[in-house]
Amino acid sequence: MSLLDQITTRLVAATERAEHLRTQLAEAEDNLDRLRVAEQVVKEILAEQPGPEPAEEPAGEPAPVYQVALPADRAAQLLPGGRLICFRHEAAGTHVLPADYQALLSAVCSVQAPLPVKTICEQLGLATEPGQVEGTRAKLNRLVERGWLRKTAAGAFAPPS
Repeated sequence: MSLLDQITTRLVAATERAEHLRTQLAEAEDNLDRLRVAEQVVKEILAEQPGPEPAEEPAGEPAPVYQVALPADRAAQLLPGGRLICFRHEAAGTHVLPADYQALLSAVCSVQAPLPVKTICEQLGLATEPGQVEGTRAKLNRLVERGWLRKTAAGAFAPPS
């Protein structure tokens, strides 16, 4: 086996591993979205019920630094099963998507060519720091999983075929 063949084999394996990790990340983010919504619903239900004041936290456990909650406007958009983004075949059009997802879809489809995430962020006037780019990548991956976009082998995003 030549050196070039070995490199190609490793490249293919690394690409498959990266795609698997991207899928796992998207699933984990979907799970986070569902948990945020569940937390919000429970808090709303508990706020409506009269009852004893919640006990104070024990002195040994620090209070959380942040509160995880899905904004009310996002919670109202949830589909059955706790999904925010519907599958393309279930939708009557792009208007069913939240505004930020519509903007991402529009940015990719307006060019009719595969775009890297950083370019999409630049098109939409979003920051291009790694955290912002990765957040955008997660949303784009969600659109890919739901059939709204496709992802090339190089990791760029393109309109569905």
